[in-house]
Amino acid sequence: MNPWHRLPPLRSLRVLEAAVRHQNYTRAADELSLTHSAVSHQIHTLEATLGMPLLQRAGRQMRATDAGRQLAQDVRTALDQLAAALERLRGQDSANSLTVSVLPSFAAAWLVARLGGFLERHPGIELRLESTPAVTDFRSDGVDVAIRYGTGNYEGLVSEKLFDDELFPTLSPELARRVRLRNPADLARVPLLRIRQQPWAPWFAAAGVNIAEPRRGPVFNDSELALQAAIQGQGAVLARGSLTALKLRAGSLIAPFAQRVASPATCHLVYPPQHADKPALLLFREWLYEELRASPPMYCPETRSKKKP
Repeated sequence: MNPWHRLPPLRSLRVLEAAVRHQNYTRAADELSLTHSAVSHQIHTLEATLGMPLLQRAGRQMRATDAGRQLAQDVRTALDQLAAALERLRGQDSANSLTVSVLPSFAAAWLVARLGGFLERHPGIELRLESTPAVTDFRSDGVDVAIRYGTGNYEGLVSEKLFDDELFPTLSPELARRVRLRNPADLARVPLLRIRQQPWAPWFAAAGVNIAEPRRGPVFNDSELALQAAIQGQGAVLARGSLTALKLRAGSLIAPFAQRVASPATCHLVYPPQHADKPALLLFREWLYEELRASPPMYCPETRSKKKP
């Protein structure tokens, strides 16, 4: 009998590889666009099929057993070999195409307005832009390179920091006039919009005000949606400078206070090592750095309010 008939589903093996690498079901679920329960179910099913434990809980983490660690490593090697085979199959056509994954917020705030220059300079490149907040899985989604905010620590990937960022409150001019903001403490009277994993507390501390971290109201997983809500007067948002420059220059948002704090998340260009010599990626990388030097995606100092906190 062909031993392939005894293989468990490829999906469960991919889930195992991600769960072992992250040692956390939630992060594995985010990467694979699954629910926590779906990841848990896949692991339990795989363990039942193989008749042995693969992951065990250790506090808040899931620690791989020796068998789970070895199997995950073998699965990773097999997936890399499969990905390399597919790249070879795509051949020359792949060399002239480029798929870029980027967060919708950064795409709207800076990248899209400049892509025409890249296409004009390199008309032979077929560029595909995927605007999504989903975590990129280079092994399966066909993405060549991603632009992401984070720590820059992406296991097994090349990560190049593009720029640092800063955080500060922004809101619509109409709302600022209505609540009569004079100093940072006045933000206690303003609805505070929340962005996932971007707390207000560091900015409050830097501004020297005693305002509690907001616990009510909507939470946005995309900064652009939060900024649009602020433009509509729904509240103030703690925004990244790189995502607000155009809106501040246009006057749809204002930054009422001079205090800034460094963003813990910085912008990175991320890609697998095997893509490092791809001609289209090299051209895009070169163009991107040129554009960043010529037009940094940051809030220009001259647009800042003269009010002091």
